[in-house]
Amino acid sequence: MKIGVVTIGQSPRDDMIPDIETVLSGNISIIQSGALDEFTYEEVISRFSPQKGDDILITRMRDGRQVKIAEQPILPLLQSCIHKLEAQGAKAVLMVCSGKFPAFRHNTLLLKPQELLHAVTSKIADGSTVGLIIPDKDQIDQITHWWNNNGVNVDVEVASPYQAFKGVEDAARRLRTKQVSVIFMDCMGYTIQMKQKVREITGKPVLLPRTLAAAVINELFGEA
Repeated sequence: MKIGVVTIGQSPRDDMIPDIETVLSGNISIIQSGALDEFTYEEVISRFSPQKGDDILITRMRDGRQVKIAEQPILPLLQSCIHKLEAQGAKAVLMVCSGKFPAFRHNTLLLKPQELLHAVTSKIADGSTVGLIIPDKDQIDQITHWWNNNGVNVDVEVASPYQAFKGVEDAARRLRTKQVSVIFMDCMGYTIQMKQKVREITGKPVLLPRTLAAAVINELFGEA
């Protein structure tokens, strides 16, 4: 069974898909498409860099370079990715971004993770503060607003998943001193290895978006 994966950056996401595949049963195969697949790094910086007031997304190019982009200009590109994967036979499409997106047109099941991930985290936290690790300091206000709107108090630390691993370790050390019940790594870019290190440093339970979303896909379409 084919499951489509849409990235806001470039495909293939060789940094992400192996972690997702560890959760999926053998009957599920992944096909990928990326919003920025047809653009060079220079074109992305020129055409999609955020302006004042834009919602900011952090992703990576095929060669691993991090890019900061505005959400609005890539929405039509994401829509094209969804249609492309459906045309290739995807039975469902997963958006591998924990950001907030508007409605898209789709003919198969479309999973936009944010609402699902926020709901699960909110229920687990049960009114206590959630520790967040996010990719970029310019996202602090918008991401805090999203969580607060869903009734969750958060304490935010910043560490990009696409730069030095030490940044994630340092963020975890800061969260270790905070009064948080659970930690949510708020980007699909964070890896299983990063999750394990954060849990080791903090001693707290940690939620990882890529494997949590993959578990839902597996529940829906995996073999018994």
